[in-house]
Amino acid sequence: MHEPLAAIAKHGYLVLLAWMIVAQLGAPVPAIPILIGAGVLCAAGQLRFASALLIAILGCLLGDGAWYVIGRRRGSDVLRVLCKISLNPATCVRRGSEFISRHGNRGLVVAKFIPGVSTVAVPLAASSGSPPWLFFYYDFLGSLLFVGTFLVAGRLLGNRIDRLSIFAGSIRAVVLGFAVIAALGLLGWRYYQKRRFQNELNVARITPEELLELIETRQAPYIVDLRHPLDMLADPRMIPGAIRMTPDELSARQREIPRDREIVLYCT
Repeated sequence: MHEPLAAIAKHGYLVLLAWMIVAQLGAPVPAIPILIGAGVLCAAGQLRFASALLIAILGCLLGDGAWYVIGRRRGSDVLRVLCKISLNPATCVRRGSEFISRHGNRGLVVAKFIPGVSTVAVPLAASSGSPPWLFFYYDFLGSLLFVGTFLVAGRLLGNRIDRLSIFAGSIRAVVLGFAVIAALGLLGWRYYQKRRFQNELNVARITPEELLELIETRQAPYIVDLRHPLDMLADPRMIPGAIRMTPDELSARQREIPRDREIVLYCT
């Protein structure tokens, strides 16, 4: 096993804890490849499965707990920060708001499996007034399910590798290397998606000053507030004259939207 992978094996618990905390804090780093790699190390005898499970869950709870506290205090400001660093900006708040509104705290059990929802589920639950004990109960269940699923997957993969005893050492190195490469590759792909989305958005963006000019010159723009009801809890203010619609209603009520006026949509 070459030097970087040997270091991961040697300091596996510390690396696993730090990685999970950083991932849950919203940094654009995928946790799944690292969990699978940790599972392979468990099968190889480099890590203990129970210890890896508990440490990864602890990392999830520490990261989520920090966002819960911040979400209770800062509300919608937290969502804006998360969406700036998120690699799923197109669906960041909308999907998370719809998901938490529909499922409540129980949604935290599966939120980590859903891209775009996992980033904002915790601060959304916090800003909706979820009591701490209920939040941590469902967040613990969700962390256990998420971490356990991919650790077990990695361990099963490692057990299969053990059957190929001649190549076991080199294949383990390849699998762990693949975990690191997959994490970096996924990070790069999502960064590319984010940049492409931002470039598309900049083409159609209107500044607050330009919108104010349209209103003051009586050009009567048709303004649609697309925020979810959960977003309104933290900041109920609206642009004067705006019409409330959710993104789903926007499609269903498209006949109500005039075709002879400037149409301005906003969601923050």
